[in-house]
Amino acid sequence: MNYEELMNTYNSANPFANSVGVRVTTVSDGYAEGEVEIAPQHGNTIASLHGGVAFTLADTVTGCASRSRGQTCTTIEGKLNYIRAASIHDRKLIGIAKVIHFGRKTIVLSVDIKNDSDKLIATGLFTYFVLEQKAQ
Repeated sequence: MNYEELMNTYNSANPFANSVGVRVTTVSDGYAEGEVEIAPQHGNTIASLHGGVAFTLADTVTGCASRSRGQTCTTIEGKLNYIRAASIHDRKLIGIAKVIHFGRKTIVLSVDIKNDSDKLIATGLFTYFVLEQKAQ
């Protein structure tokens, strides 16, 4: 698997995540990291960071890690527990995804979202359905 190519695909051909500003920064077997730089448009009505920014980051890095062995996958479940509010004044959020289970039909991953001060903002569990196995 060409991890750099996978990372470049996520950073250039993922319109929604790109519009939010999510970038994948690291990919390896069953693992991906990414980040989003906080901008004013990421705020919500209570002057904190909108939870959808963290969820988009989580879905993006887990999706990338799920494809790290060449499969084509799609999210079938995503759960994110918000531990603390992220501030609109944080510089960025960092997402770290790790595969828990690589199966023939499903892939399960954990994800942590931290701020630039290394404080845990959210933690979650995502499940992906394998649409196509890698070419043999």
